[in-house]
Amino acid sequence: MGDYMKFKQKSLLFARILLSFLTLLLVAFIFSNSMQNAEVSGASSGRIMAFLNNLMSIFGIDFVFTQVIVRTLAHFCEFGLLGVLSMLTMLSFFSVKAKSMLLSMLCFSLVALIDECIQLFSEGRAFEVSDLVIDITGGLLGAVCVFLIALLIRNKKLKVSEKVK
Repeated sequence: MGDYMKFKQKSLLFARILLSFLTLLLVAFIFSNSMQNAEVSGASSGRIMAFLNNLMSIFGIDFVFTQVIVRTLAHFCEFGLLGVLSMLTMLSFFSVKAKSMLLSMLCFSLVALIDECIQLFSEGRAFEVSDLVIDITGGLLGAVCVFLIALLIRNKKLKVSEKVK
């Protein structure tokens, strides 16, 4: 086997390990947030809300973040990133983009469901269907963005290879 093929295989292995690790790290972060009781979770949201509102006032933007907005954005962004990472991870293992998309959707949907179930056991927290919908929507947006970019890259490569012939 040539040096290039060895390098390519090692690069793919490294990408798979790194993406899997980052995905699992994010899942652990999401679950750890769900294990916080309502008081601790509310205090975290309050700090982020204060930071964002200070930022708005520095830039002279007339918008006030509320706890509901901060929590909704947190859910959406966490799962958006999970959608991106899970899709990239699946693409590193499977060349079929549709299969990668389905597995990614299964991954972030299952994490969202488990995340809400964890909150049933955290003091002052509850299973919220609206949070589940926000989580899955964020994950779907992240995964679809990666999916579309992967299709664009593939189509660009096909056009380049056609010009070479």
